[in-house]
Amino acid sequence: MDLGIFPRVVGAKKFESKKMNDRPLLDIRNLKTYFFLPEGVIKAVDNVSFHVGNREIVGLVGESGCGKSVTALSILGLIQSPPGQIVSGEILFQGQDLCKMSPEQLRKIRGNRIAMIFQEPMISLNPLYSIGDQIVEVYTEHYGLSRQEARKKAKEMLEKVQIPSPARRIYEYPHQLSGGMRQRAMIAMALACKPAMILADEPTTALDVTIQAQILELMVELQKLMGTSILLITHNLGAVAEYAKRVIVMYLGRVVEEAPVIPIFESPLHPYTVGLLNSIPKLGSKAIGGKKRLEEIPGMVPGLNDLPEGCYFHPRCSKGREICKRKEPKLFENQPGHRVACWAVREGW
Repeated sequence: MDLGIFPRVVGAKKFESKKMNDRPLLDIRNLKTYFFLPEGVIKAVDNVSFHVGNREIVGLVGESGCGKSVTALSILGLIQSPPGQIVSGEILFQGQDLCKMSPEQLRKIRGNRIAMIFQEPMISLNPLYSIGDQIVEVYTEHYGLSRQEARKKAKEMLEKVQIPSPARRIYEYPHQLSGGMRQRAMIAMALACKPAMILADEPTTALDVTIQAQILELMVELQKLMGTSILLITHNLGAVAEYAKRVIVMYLGRVVEEAPVIPIFESPLHPYTVGLLNSIPKLGSKAIGGKKRLEEIPGMVPGLNDLPEGCYFHPRCSKGREICKRKEPKLFENQPGHRVACWAVREGW
């Protein structure tokens, strides 16, 4: 695959020193993103810390409403204010704190150095503009190319993401494309500036299984070619097992476990992670075609405006004890590279 379609940024800073390559590309430290509503304060992201290394794919998993998407939007400075606000914390990208940047500085990074693939392309793409025009805007905005030059680059980018007949598709509108082709167009837009980091927020949710696999394979192929890091936000634990290097598990705005992909699947520590993995159908099990039901996590996810004291998971946990109801467990490293926030693991119950 020819990377000649990506224009060179004149005067762009090069991050090639050993010192900069050794540190994480993205380093989130104690991030808190709250929403101040009439009914109370919603702690959507509550003291979250994790990092993504250079050329690394990291999976961010958890049930709906656990704060995954809000974390991604916080990175890009896309939290609507009011009512949302980054209350505290740092979001270090290539050593610079995005939280301290002005809106103008963030605009230069957003879509250029950090790109996002949204969950539903039919909603994310503008229905009033052709696919080509929306990719052209990326090149004209960030590189100052003429529309003629940008259109040529946009056509070549559609070829790279394997959209058939790109010379014709470039003039079509989102409603004229299938779900798979819309998602490919979103990937083309995200990769147009050859970003250092991609935030992929449920990139295959609305697609059938076959197209999901094609889209994920395409993303990983381009990621390896371009050296891009990916934060893969998903419910699809199978995709995480296949493509991610590390996994971060979130529950109600907090990180409850983080580990390399093999330990997290072979020996999960947090009861919530165990519950997520046990709820996956396994080939050959009686739960597929048999009478045995899949295991489920008991109880319901509480509302973010009615959170329990102590460990947020304790009302649904079979290992919960009195301390779990009173005191929040902190993340600690149980094994090298394997962090967990659980009193049962810490105390060895």
